[in-house]
Amino acid sequence: MNHSSFTINKTKLLKELNAISKVIGRKSKLTKNILAELTITDNLLTIVLPGIKKTIECLTLNTAKATISFYYFKDLIESSNNNEIECNVFNNELRIGVTAIDVKTTFFENDRILRSIKLPINYTQFHLLQLEHKGFTIEELRFNNLEFEVYKAKKELNKNVQYVTDILGLYGVTFNEILDLIDEKIKLK
Repeated sequence: MNHSSFTINKTKLLKELNAISKVIGRKSKLTKNILAELTITDNLLTIVLPGIKKTIECLTLNTAKATISFYYFKDLIESSNNNEIECNVFNNELRIGVTAIDVKTTFFENDRILRSIKLPINYTQFHLLQLEHKGFTIEELRFNNLEFEVYKAKKELNKNVQYVTDILGLYGVTFNEILDLIDEKIKLK
């Protein structure tokens, strides 16, 4: 069974989590399901959310990555009675004290999902379409729950290009010409 862990002072971790929550705003319908990607590496815990990346020094064992709802993770830390938080990551499970939660996890046997996806807080379909040009693998997109969003962005792009083609087709503009123009714009950013 794969295993990784980090141990950190509760006050230190809460200070960083509170700073993150100030940026994304209070828990609401829009923010309650925002995912936090926890990456455990050599003596570092990295927390990544859209538009935010915090790196915190702590004691670690092995390397792993897990995703969990940010506010749920924050609630778990706040409700802990211990001054030192020990968080253990197993196959598809994260344990804080006696509380075990099902999460997406991976252990770095290879680097297929090693990179964190950096998106602005208010990311758009344009940002999602750029991910493939930046070389993110399907595993990385799937791990960060972005695979379906990228698919929807591609579908919306095709619909919009078809709409523009219908209008500008009278002037000899083709579907592929418009798609090539947009593709160039996506690659340049």
